[in-house]
Amino acid sequence: MEEEVAEDRPIRLFLNGKPLLTLYATPSHLRELALGYLLGEGFLRGREEVEGVWEEGTEVHVRLKALHPPDPNLPGVRRKEKRFKASIVSKAMALLHSSTELFRKTGGTHAAALFTEEGRMEVCMEDVGRYNAVDKVLGWGMERGVDFGGCFLGFTGRVQEGVVAKCLRAGLPLLASLSAPLASGIRLAEEGGLTLVGFARGSRLNVYTHPERLEL
Repeated sequence: MEEEVAEDRPIRLFLNGKPLLTLYATPSHLRELALGYLLGEGFLRGREEVEGVWEEGTEVHVRLKALHPPDPNLPGVRRKEKRFKASIVSKAMALLHSSTELFRKTGGTHAAALFTEEGRMEVCMEDVGRYNAVDKVLGWGMERGVDFGGCFLGFTGRVQEGVVAKCLRAGLPLLASLSAPLASGIRLAEEGGLTLVGFARGSRLNVYTHPERLEL
């Protein structure tokens, strides 16, 4: 019998002409993957720092105007951020669940999506790697000058410290997942001022940190 499976390939990322790392990822939206990775890991802070980005097969080359080591410090979310209605978050997560076409075909991918305050889905990305899906969404938003401070991220996978760190560096105030958070993710979200929601299914929302940002 024949069955559809998710494809993964080694994607080599070059920064200012030198190899940085190899990511095993779904071979699509590689430009967004590279930029989102650099943003989420602290190599850059915004699109104004990017001089150029191009693909060569499964290689992605990024040139920054000024190269500096990644910033180990994580910015905290500003306390006076916009608040989000719990009902809108619930509807957005249902939309994310129904938009994971590749997952329904293969069962082998994770997804992340960027939503506006009103719950409009700006973009949805799927990838075999949880972090890769988040990186692709962040890269897409950064290239287009999206104000992450007025948006929230929807996610399908377990929330670890690394996912929370990426959201903090991008300036996202809220992260909601269909799955469970882990202790490391909860601790960092609490410290960084990020509202973390898990098990966002149907009308259920488990709010683990900073519930003041949600309107019930």
